[in-house]
Amino acid sequence: MSLDDGEIDIKDIIRIMISTDNHLGYGEKDPIRGEDSFVAFEEMLELAVKEDVDFILLGGDLFHDAVPSQNALFKCMNLLRTYTFGDKPIAVELIDDNQNFHAAINESVNYEDPNLNVAIPVYSIHGNHDDPSSFGGLSALDLLSTTGLLNYFGRWTDLTKVEILPILMRKGATRLALYGLSHIHDARLSRLFESRKVHIRMPSDDDGEWFHLMVVHQNRADRGPKNYLPELALPEFLNLIIWGHEHDCQIEPQFNAQRNFYVSQPGSTVPTSLSEGEALQKHVAILEIYKDKFQMKPIPLQTVRPFVFESVNVADEADELHLDEGDVSNKVRAMAQKRAEALLEKAKELISDHPKQPKLPTIRLRLVYSDEEQMFNYIRLGQMFNDRVANPADLIHFKRMTKRVKADIKSESSPDTKKINLKIKECESVTKVEDLVELYYNNLDESKSLKILSSKALAEVCHQLVDRSDNNAAENLIKSYKAKASDYLVENMIAEENVNEELQKFKQGITSDDILKLLGSSSTHKIGQSPKRNTTNLEINRVGNSENEKTDDEDDDVPLKKPRAVKGGITEKATVVNKRGGGTRGRTRASADNSRSSAATNWSNRVMPQLEISTKVSSRQNPLENLIRPKPKRPGKTKVIEIDDDSD
Repeated sequence: MSLDDGEIDIKDIIRIMISTDNHLGYGEKDPIRGEDSFVAFEEMLELAVKEDVDFILLGGDLFHDAVPSQNALFKCMNLLRTYTFGDKPIAVELIDDNQNFHAAINESVNYEDPNLNVAIPVYSIHGNHDDPSSFGGLSALDLLSTTGLLNYFGRWTDLTKVEILPILMRKGATRLALYGLSHIHDARLSRLFESRKVHIRMPSDDDGEWFHLMVVHQNRADRGPKNYLPELALPEFLNLIIWGHEHDCQIEPQFNAQRNFYVSQPGSTVPTSLSEGEALQKHVAILEIYKDKFQMKPIPLQTVRPFVFESVNVADEADELHLDEGDVSNKVRAMAQKRAEALLEKAKELISDHPKQPKLPTIRLRLVYSDEEQMFNYIRLGQMFNDRVANPADLIHFKRMTKRVKADIKSESSPDTKKINLKIKECESVTKVEDLVELYYNNLDESKSLKILSSKALAEVCHQLVDRSDNNAAENLIKSYKAKASDYLVENMIAEENVNEELQKFKQGITSDDILKLLGSSSTHKIGQSPKRNTTNLEINRVGNSENEKTDDEDDDVPLKKPRAVKGGITEKATVVNKRGGGTRGRTRASADNSRSSAATNWSNRVMPQLEISTKVSSRQNPLENLIRPKPKRPGKTKVIEIDDDSD
């Protein structure tokens, strides 16, 4: 779709730099590849300045770690301040943001802050790598937002329902509605769609025609039931979807005929795994929007380290290599060395003229073998390329060819057979270590099962440790979990002889939402903001809802906050929380409360020594979660966000 029509005024075209999955800080301690993510990110910013874009839109995973290092934070902040601050006037007018930008000081876009001089605004959602599920419920994007370096939107603090409100912008005759869906665990998001808890609010047509642009960060490829976001789940009024999380570059917009919208998958700007999909050319893009039309101009990145991937099935080379005789290992090794040399020559074709591009290539040769005789010392072979490739230690990767053999079972309809087949299917659907942990503990005999700690808690700790490198997750969760168990016993005044039975009830009543709350409960500083309730100039489009459906506002508690003034001179009243205190009566009441608290603590100390809680592992939201029937949650608890992991 072309906008290069001479009749279109350039002042009516919104120009956006599109980039996703920058993974700043990936491999930063590698002496060779440590700077790759920052070099590619800087090139994207340079292109944004050169192309004179109106703003930059990031699709999540700006950082590789949930708790990035000081080095990664410093370099990111330095680059953003260098390239996005200046005297250039902002051409895009913000009509209504419909929600507060998370952690922003003035609760609005950074260029409206009189203390900042922003030339190119940056808008970003979070991904699964930089989500706010670590200590304190804060993301690295919260730090960038509070410093005014970017505008963090699309974050959900209440995951019992999701209401997506657009940021409304205007440039000349073009009106843009920008929707953001930061990463939510795919299984949870799937359940929200099934239960009709996902609401999207679209602007009315009273102000003219809108271009609906949405940015998401979810699994796009089908990775099993409830483990991805189907495109058909999104509303058809959208014009274009920018899809983050998937690293394969498919940046050319693909038309979905069933929903009548386009999907663009920019991919990552730096390879985070030596896979075939990561070997595709890395791109960013300039998105140009005029009224309801758009065009996307992909721009190949010139600073990405050359990466070449090849997969060889050794069995296919058996006749040529004469593997039926002689030393099989040495023959395969010689073949691998020859292939690696050919890949080095191919990598030279990927070297650009950009002065900042690393010239030492990354090579991955995957050897699919069927017999261990075909294996050799790949580390020694890699050392031969020590000064010629960036990854000599993992240049060669062996992958065993697996053949599925159907078990000889007498009766396919027998109960034992059905049970075995069910377990096989469950295990095959598990792709993450935390899912495997939960599946294992859920299928243990009663005598070997955990007495207090929920399997969900174990799985969540595994998820935080493995996927987000959050070394404090186990300590934080176990500390809060133990306190919650103690409070449960104290509140219900359980007799000592009934402690074990009541603790079993307590464990069964723990839900995934409770686990997420416990993860953040040890924080002394929490920043939680709910979307503004102002719906001026908006009409609700409830995805999959019928007209006579009961609204969620009747059932769910929404966190209260002080709303800021609505544009147009109408100011909403702030909700005031009454505080108790002062006078002799207040001190007497406090003394009585302290006495009861002291007695309860002494009582719990007599009972709780019987409890043993491991602090090594915890739980996370999981497709197998419905195997446990949770009890209804207690009202009035703080709602804490839940997030998940990744396809890298």
